[in-house]
Amino acid sequence: MKNSTALAYVNFYAAMGTLHAFCEYSAEAKELAAKQNIAIRFKITDGPDGVLTFRDGAVTAKPYAPGTPFQIGLAFKSCDQFNNMVAGGNELPLPFRGLTRLGFVTKKDSNFNVLVDKMTALMRGTDTTNTDPILPLILKFNAMASAIVQIGNYEPKGQVARKNWPDGDATLSIPGVAEISINKSNGVLTLLDAPSPNPRAMLIFKDADVASGIIDGELDAMTCIGTGEIMMKGMGFILDNLNKCLNIVPDYLA
Repeated sequence: MKNSTALAYVNFYAAMGTLHAFCEYSAEAKELAAKQNIAIRFKITDGPDGVLTFRDGAVTAKPYAPGTPFQIGLAFKSCDQFNNMVAGGNELPLPFRGLTRLGFVTKKDSNFNVLVDKMTALMRGTDTTNTDPILPLILKFNAMASAIVQIGNYEPKGQVARKNWPDGDATLSIPGVAEISINKSNGVLTLLDAPSPNPRAMLIFKDADVASGIIDGELDAMTCIGTGEIMMKGMGFILDNLNKCLNIVPDYLA
């Protein structure tokens, strides 16, 4: 059973947050995102309080801090309400800033919703117009790495793994395609902005098919480790707990 708090963090940082990678790797997405500079604060009771910022064609999802500028503010009474909205339900958050700009979030043809719909179609394999076979994998890989962080920090089973996860950097890699690193320090997991130069552990997927199968829940990570389709290097305690979080990811990103 999904934990609603963990799902809210995954939905904000791993689902919406993957717009960052979409705009970085897709010229079309960057062009759409560049049409308007705007920031939306999602304030969820007992869940994430974050700001999704569109600026000059780039998108970032960051925790709200006092003084962070935003033009639209949306308050949700619970994680369930936010999760239902992300799932396409008719949830109505309480706007507390930017009433005249709400169309950026509510209108189906807004740049925000067009971007989200295009990204979702790519990740689910329903975009029949896409000619880049690597782009969907890069998006799913970024979402997976971010989901590992949120699961480790907020999901009950993931929290147990995080507590036993030694400090340092761990890198996930698809050779020739993508590389992302996660840091553990002060009891918290964080996704790094760039690959770590000195990771204490590495999880290397044999190829794009293996990575995609793991993310989609069609392959089991532990089985792939046994068959050599996933190679591990470095500290075993980091790798063991990273894998425990990774095995939970399909439950939250499906």
